[in-house]
Amino acid sequence: MRKWLAVLLSGYVIAGVACAAGPVAENRPVAPQAYAGLGVGLVDYSGGGSKASPKLFGGYEFTNKLAIEAGGVDFRKGYGMYIAVKPTLPLSEKLSVYGKVGVAKSRREIVLPTAPAIKKSDTGAYGAFGLQYSVTPNTAITAEYERFGKKKDAGAKEDVWTLALKFFF
Repeated sequence: MRKWLAVLLSGYVIAGVACAAGPVAENRPVAPQAYAGLGVGLVDYSGGGSKASPKLFGGYEFTNKLAIEAGGVDFRKGYGMYIAVKPTLPLSEKLSVYGKVGVAKSRREIVLPTAPAIKKSDTGAYGAFGLQYSVTPNTAITAEYERFGKKKDAGAKEDVWTLALKFFF
């Protein structure tokens, strides 16, 4: 319980710092808006290199500096889902940097050649940071590093690099 409180508290601190960062060039209207996106995550597997996996996500921006987001990555033999607070710091009219702090649920299926498949699930902290480039006022490209919970011994590892296209409504 203490870990969850620490994660949520640090998310609020990061959000407060991002919102108090002062006037910087706005890259989109300040009105609240929803968004959705589709991406490709590069997932490492223990004992077997990296594979591309699809990612879907969506969220709601309260301002251009604070949002809440939920999403999921298909690990092929499992998945990772998250919900997070997302503070953003605009660096210029089109470029911004962001972080995410929240909770992740992961499930991995470990297939062994000599035994039945083992399914492992866990819930833990979620964190990410990345860059966003606004192509148009309603479209952006993001590149980010994500961490889904604790270190995993087998199956899909907890670290994911993602490239995504994001659409605002």
